[in-house]
Parts: sequence; structure tokens; C-alpha cells
Amino acid sequence: MEIKVNNEFYNPLLKRKEISLEIEHAGEGTPERFDVRKRMASKLGTKIETVFVVDLRTSTGMQKTVCSLQVYDDPSAAASSVPEHVVARNLPPDERAKLKEAASAKAEKKAAKAPEKREAKPAKEGEVKPGAKTETKPPPKPETEPSKPAK
Repeated sequence: MEIKVNNEFYNPLLKRKEISLEIEHAGEGTPERFDVRKRMASKLGTKIETVFVVDLRTSTGMQKTVCSLQVYDDPSAAASSVPEHVVARNLPPDERAKLKEAASAKAEKKAAKAPEKREAKPAKEGEVKPGAKTETKPPPKPETEPSKPAK
């Protein structure tokens, strides 16, 4: 696997270096994010906690992958800027599996805790629900004989 840096830009507002890479991986599949993260951390001489692979794109049938990488000045800047899903994607495979299990267990616990919804019973005639607005209808008009035209 050969890594070539295409573009490097420092963003002082977010305290990070934004790097665009091209990875050639002849005879291999698309590299995993964690492997790219590890290699770039060692190549740049930074801690792995400050390096995040944001995007990996491989075209069909190609042996090249275009990668977007963000290298933060310190872990606290990364914690405030990097979305949770990007952090989860950059974890090692075994930690990612543990995170998925914990999330599914949490979802099951939440589903079991939620109360069941009761079906609404149709109201009987003459029965008024508390808090419901009642309709008042005007009294019916008395029926009268049609007036005869005057002669």
C-alpha cells in the first residue's frame, strides 16, 4: 500500500490539518480506515487520537483510493469537532463491534421500557369525554306552511 499526499491545508479556526491522500493498493481490497489512520499517525509523528479518516472513495475496478484525513492539534479540539459517527468508523474493528452491541442492547432496553399504546375506544352515543369540546346546535326552525302570495 503506497500513500501519496495530494493536498495539505491548515485550518486555524478548527485547529486541524486537512489532508487529501491517494492510496494505491494493487492486488488488495480497499484499506480499512483504522489501518490508514494508524499509518498516517506514524508518518506524521502524531498521536492516533488526533487523526481521523473522514472519507474513503474507491472507484469500481480501480486500485486507487482517494482519502480525506483530518489531523487535529490536540484531542480536545477533535472531541469538540468530529461527529460521533466518524469517531465510530475510525475505531478498531473489535471496539466497533462492542460499540454496536452496546447500542443494540440500549435500543432493546428502551423498547422494553416504553409503554404500550392503548387503542382508542369508540365513544358511545350520549357519552362525553372529559376535556372534550361539546357542540351546540341551533334549535331547529319550526315548520310553517308556505306563505300564499297576496292578491
